[in-house]
Parts: sequence; C-alpha cells; structure tokens
Amino acid sequence: MASHADAHHDPNLAHHFENADQQFQSANLGMWVFLATEILFFGGLFCAYAVYRSNHPEIFFFGHHFLDKNLGAFNTVILICSSFTMAWAVRAAQLKQQGILRLMLWLTILCAFGFMSVKYVEYNHKWHSGLLWARAYHPEVAHGTEESESDHGADAAAMSAEAPAADSTDAGRYGTAGRRGGHGPGAVQDRAGRDGTRRVG
Repeated sequence: MASHADAHHDPNLAHHFENADQQFQSANLGMWVFLATEILFFGGLFCAYAVYRSNHPEIFFFGHHFLDKNLGAFNTVILICSSFTMAWAVRAAQLKQQGILRLMLWLTILCAFGFMSVKYVEYNHKWHSGLLWARAYHPEVAHGTEESESDHGADAAAMSAEAPAADSTDAGRYGTAGRRGGHGPGAVQDRAGRDGTRRVG
C-alpha cells in the first residue's frame, strides 16, 4: 500500500500538505504575511524620517551636500539588474535550464560585488570627511585644516550672534528715544556724547 501511494505522490507536493491547492494557499498566505511585515518595518522607518525631516530640515539640507548622486544612481542600476538576474535564475531553475541558471547566479554575485565596491567608495569618502557618529563627527576636516575651519566657523558664529544683538540694541535705543520725546537716532547720539563728556569731566 505504501509503495502504491508513493508511486502516485506528486513530487512537487510537500509531505505536510494534503493537496496542491492547500500548498498554494499556504504559500500565498505566507507571502502576504511577509509583505505585511515589510510594510510595517519600512512604514515606521519612513514615518521616523518624515518626523525628523520636518523637525530638523537644516540637518538634511546640510547632509545632502555630502551625497554623490552619480554613485547612488549607479548603485540603483546595480540593484535593479541583480533583481532581474536573480528572478531569471529562479525561472531557469524551474525550467531546468542549468546553463542559464549558472550564468544568472554568477551575474547576480558580480552585481553584489559591484554594489559593495560602490558602498566602499562612498563610506571611505565619508570616513575621511569626518562624517562619523557621536564625538567622532568632524565634517570640517574634509574642507581644510581644523584650525582654519574652526576659526572660520567661530568668526561666522560670532558675526551671526552679534548682528541680531546689535539690531535689537539699536531698536531698543531708538524705541526708547521715540517714547521719551520722539527725537530719533540723533538724540541718542547726542545723549551718548553728553554721557561721554560727563565721564571725562
């Protein structure tokens, strides 16, 4: 009896399924569950990206200067080609085309090495540019010496901090002068001159 059943057993049907329809429905359900988990994972990832992009747009604007669009586009082409060759390899395996199967697998492996080579170039550039994490983050190293860049950054920060302070101070003086008598900037300067004369005297 067992040998008779084995003789009529479908070689494409796994032993834990009763029939081909049950196997197909199980595989179909498993694929949809897998896609749902991918949506949950990448959905959370893109939601976090949207929140941080909305709250800190200046960080993303600063970071895009360090991206290489050509290498990114090249890697995208590599990924698309590797997906195509892998899908073709699966189809060749189903049709028992061993020669095409080997060729597509080797092309897929070649695309994988190409992808990793491009990522090496990208991350090597970021490493030497100081685009690292936490305390190792020093992006100014890529643009010159640390001393010149730090001095330039300090001067720019001082100028940007002094400009609003000076404007607010002048506005306060002019506003006070206007409320006291409406004399304007000339009155403020006269008062400053008289105050200086009193101190000297």
